[in-house]
Amino acid sequence: MEPFSGRKLAVILHADIVDSTVLVQQNETLAHARIQDVFRKLSLTIKRYGGNTRELRGDALVAEFERASDAVCASLDFQARSAVDLGRPEDSSRDIKPKLRIGIALGEVVIADDTITGAGVVLAQRLEQIASPFGVCIQGAAKETIPGRMPFSYESLGERQLKGFDEPVRVFSVSLDKGADIPPPENNASRAQHYSKSSGLVRIAIGLSLLVFLSAAAYLGLRYWNFQDNATEKAMGSIESSVPSIAVLPFDNLSQDPKQNYFADGLA
Repeated sequence: MEPFSGRKLAVILHADIVDSTVLVQQNETLAHARIQDVFRKLSLTIKRYGGNTRELRGDALVAEFERASDAVCASLDFQARSAVDLGRPEDSSRDIKPKLRIGIALGEVVIADDTITGAGVVLAQRLEQIASPFGVCIQGAAKETIPGRMPFSYESLGERQLKGFDEPVRVFSVSLDKGADIPPPENNASRAQHYSKSSGLVRIAIGLSLLVFLSAAAYLGLRYWNFQDNATEKAMGSIESSVPSIAVLPFDNLSQDPKQNYFADGLA
């Protein structure tokens, strides 16, 4: 069980089976098996693109991403493959072929006890309900975080007043540019190497900063002690040149009687 991790900002993918009730009524056992298989394949695609499947809620799946571009790539990749599979003539029971619709939103979530909740999850679900079969809908705020170089086309669906939200939400339908390929997942090793290099540069910068600080502190310390020594020498020279002086060291009590220590001190 995962402990409470507090609130955080995340990109949420919410996927739902279209007309799942109809599929179950046709053949409950086959429908259940195929829905589970669809979610299994979707989870693998999500993982390939750096996402994390958080929950399976009956006929729905909830996943978390760090970047909206990864969530869109995973969604379009899976939807394209699903559409191809549906059209295969060797499938003797195409009527029981689960079709997904996906919503993507950016918002705050709370992850605790293997569950994920929050406005971001609800918003992704509301967007998914707008999407068409094999379609993907994305929140305007999440869309704005995606780099313009990505081969995505957006169709504005306007501002929608979604249930549970006071302010209208800008909604877009997202698809792949004509003739373009879906960007492949980033190599995890390359990403780890990038982070490792970045961490190494940070450590080097910290080390150099610390070295400069210690060098400056040592320099200032030497300057301070030289100043103190020069001041002491000047003071002693001034005393020697102006008035006669005598240095008196403490007297020792040579008797065996400790009570006579005060006499030695007084004499000194």
